[in-house]
Amino acid sequence: LGLRSVILEQCAIACHSSGKAAGFLALDWNDGSPLGPLARASFALHRELAAEFGAVQIGYRPMSCIGCGYGRSVVQGAGPS
Repeated sequence: LGLRSVILEQCAIACHSSGKAAGFLALDWNDGSPLGPLARASFALHRELAAEFGAVQIGYRPMSCIGCGYGRSVVQGAGPS
């Protein structure tokens, strides 16, 4: 995309918002939406950064998860990531 972003944290790397909510990224949960390509690129970039800097040092933890819904709504595209 040609854009650079910078995340500033007051205390340390991932000490606030960027390190909360498990830093969750799903590979394919946005497929079919306008965000799909960005989500896949972000997922791949985080994997590359973990390989370059060390997963433990940057808090990268690949994991499996499950998506579920409540009520009458149907969960779309909630497959394995």
